[in-house]
Amino acid sequence: MLLYQGFCEIINNFNIKLWARIKNKFIFIFTLLVIILILKLLFSVYLSEKQGYESIDEEIKFLEEKTLEINSKSEKKEQSSDIFIPTFKNINSIGNLEELQKYVYTIDSTAYVSAADLDIEKLLNVDCSADLNSENPKILIFHTHSQEAFSDSREGYTEDTIIGVGRKLAEILADDYKINVVHDVGEYDIVNGKSARTGSYENMENGGRKILEKYPSVEIAIDLHRDGVEGKKFVTEINGKDTAQIMFFNGITKLNKNGVSEELPELLNPYLTENLGFSLQMFLTANEKYPDFCRKNYIKPYRYSLHLRPKSLLIEVGANTNTVEEAKNAMYPLADILYDVVK
Repeated sequence: MLLYQGFCEIINNFNIKLWARIKNKFIFIFTLLVIILILKLLFSVYLSEKQGYESIDEEIKFLEEKTLEINSKSEKKEQSSDIFIPTFKNINSIGNLEELQKYVYTIDSTAYVSAADLDIEKLLNVDCSADLNSENPKILIFHTHSQEAFSDSREGYTEDTIIGVGRKLAEILADDYKINVVHDVGEYDIVNGKSARTGSYENMENGGRKILEKYPSVEIAIDLHRDGVEGKKFVTEINGKDTAQIMFFNGITKLNKNGVSEELPELLNPYLTENLGFSLQMFLTANEKYPDFCRKNYIKPYRYSLHLRPKSLLIEVGANTNTVEEAKNAMYPLADILYDVVK
């Protein structure tokens, strides 16, 4: 009996110790789990705050970028608004010859031009109107330099030269504006089958006067050229098409001899004021309808072909660096401007 009681006491003591160990382990594991949960919770809070800060940083960065974009657009707008484009409405704000050279004219160093020669009010009052409803020819298009070609012109194809561009202008004026046009395709810069630009204006005058005698109804004479340059391309976009820019060329029969005017009596032009007025009004109309289409009007000391009619124009269409397509595309706005000025 005593042995049994002793055995039970041993068992009881063992259970107490076992339970104590289990209890201690349970408390330890429970405490460890609580610590892990707390650490996990703290880590989650940290991640949440970090992501929040990152999202805020991203939002701030986004706002900064948008601000820069808005400022950039604003600066471009301000810069574009600072560019002065001469039109009929603002041309009188140009007060002197220096400003005219800045915005309207490029005057060759060999030409003597005074403020009196470019009296804007006088030139704006030149009557450029023409009776376009007549069945008789009203416009003559010709080419003193018929061999002028473009960057992608095919050799031997007249259609790819300035003559082809003139043909395009004649077609537009006839088809779209119902104007009777004479297109002279004479090669005044070809002598004995060879290119000879020297003397071409004299040759042109002989041929041009014969045409004008045949068609005395012609009121407007257009000598169509293309410029010759290096490293430049005169192109803009009009109605979604790459379009060659144009330039109105004026001749003034006075040489600049060290700041002193020297007349050229053998090259007098009785229509100088009318020519200057016509080209100025074309230039201003172009700026109103097709900004960036026209380069500044050029003045050089010669009369060129501009003495044939009061309403005579010498027009440079693009340059040798332009394509044929660009040059022909330019005939649409040119025809529109011409019609607006003379109608």
